Amino acid sequence: MNLLSLFRSSPEKQIERSRKKVKEPHGDPATRMNAALRLREIGTPESVLALLDRFTIDVSPSGQDEEEKQEVLSWIVQMEEEAVEPLLRFLKRERQLYWPVKALRESLSEQGFAEKMNEVLMDHWENPPASSDPTAQLIHLLGGVRTPELVDTIRLFLEDQADDVRLAALDYLFAHDEDEIRETILKCYLNSEERPRVRGNILNGFVEHGWSVKGFRAKVEETLPDGYKLTRDGLVKTVG
Repeated sequence: MNLLSLFRSSPEKQIERSRKKVKEPHGDPATRMNAALRLREIGTPESVLALLDRFTIDVSPSGQDEEEKQEVLSWIVQMEEEAVEPLLRFLKRERQLYWPVKALRESLSEQGFAEKMNEVLMDHWENPPASSDPTAQLIHLLGGVRTPELVDTIRLFLEDQADDVRLAALDYLFAHDEDEIRETILKCYLNSEERPRVRGNILNGFVEHGWSVKGFRAKVEETLPDGYKLTRDGLVKTVG
């Protein structure tokens, strides 16, 4: 060991020191971004994970915040596959997910993005986070990306304990083919007796899409709240 090595910080200490600076919302922007650049240059999975912490804070003014996040996003996308594993770890444990999901989407093909998002969502299903917000965010951030695997996974969340997650799942599934998803959504309606927001969302979805309650008419009719009716053909209509 030479004399210089005695004064050189270990990579772990360098990462932790830079992480703290990256997460400081009231610090000097130059200091914050220099720390972010240092994490990028280290280039290990742990340093990328620390770099992603920039997305957990907002700084003022908002234009500065947007500029910094766009720059960090571009660095992560340039890393391509090297950034994927840290991104997945981040998405499985954190709450601020818009920018990391954007980075994942821009780093992979649409099929690859769908596969990784399905992996993250299954992790949320098997290990529910303390707050329902991250799961609801993930479902909303899928946008129009659809695969049979994702649809099957999103179906699971119709049984989630949080209304926000069920509503996010419904928004996603209502864009799917009626023949494949209608009965699943009607079963969710019947199982949401104490969830008026969920039932209202489902009824409004059936009105909007013109779907029938065929096969469930009797059970739906006896639970129909004020403001809705069923036609002879089993379509849901609003009243008044």
